[in-house]
Amino acid sequence: MNNLFVIGNGESRKNISIKKLQALGRVWGCNAMYREYNLDGLIAVDPMLEHEIYRSGYTHDNPVYFRDWDPMPTEHYDMMKDAFVSKMTNPKIREHGEKKDNFVIHGQSAVNQSRTTERWKGEGFENVYITWTHGSDKVTQLKDIMTNIDGEPQDLGWCSGASAMYIACKVEQPEQCYMVGMDLYSTNNKTNNLYKDTFGYVSANETALNPENWVIQKGRCMMQNPNIEFIKVNGEGFDELPEWKSISNLSYMSVKEFEKKFN
Repeated sequence: MNNLFVIGNGESRKNISIKKLQALGRVWGCNAMYREYNLDGLIAVDPMLEHEIYRSGYTHDNPVYFRDWDPMPTEHYDMMKDAFVSKMTNPKIREHGEKKDNFVIHGQSAVNQSRTTERWKGEGFENVYITWTHGSDKVTQLKDIMTNIDGEPQDLGWCSGASAMYIACKVEQPEQCYMVGMDLYSTNNKTNNLYKDTFGYVSANETALNPENWVIQKGRCMMQNPNIEFIKVNGEGFDELPEWKSISNLSYMSVKEFEKKFN
């Protein structure tokens, strides 16, 4: 297999036809991209989006890769729920599915709607997400496919985009990996994401995040795969990254050049 397209949700890919790319190679993506496409692989690391994706039924027909998605038996339900609720002042239980067999639980309290200094995403502060799993699904945990420098299984703690690159390259073993919509930066210092203003994402008016960790993680992924040629597809206004100058298996292509080649 030659062409692998790993798709980020940066706005530079807005006019690129994902369906055309699916006819030309393997297409992997992140997070809310599942709302529009069935992909060869989907990665999510945020609990709010993981529960959304599972509840949609997507995971029963399409391969997904989640962080800390640990099904628990029914008899642990009360204990686990109480453990999360006891740490919160005003907990909101967000539960879904029929109470049988196994469930997955996460507590999320990192975002507070009442604090103007916090980034507003989804359902706000002090949520406990409980999803009852059912039937067979195609969920693989990041910790079961990623490895550390000693070759031992370990979730590396990377962002969804870098994790998607790592896992897609490991699974597909491509000759070329095109990084599409991996903008990293913003041209106006505001949120650069196609799904901004939707559930689980910040608003369009939020200040862009510092991409330092994303740059480091994706750089490491490329250096760990020296036999793969990585091509970063840059939108208008984006330049080559000085942090990646020493990566010999990386080249750049403009969106216009990419569209001419593939669309």
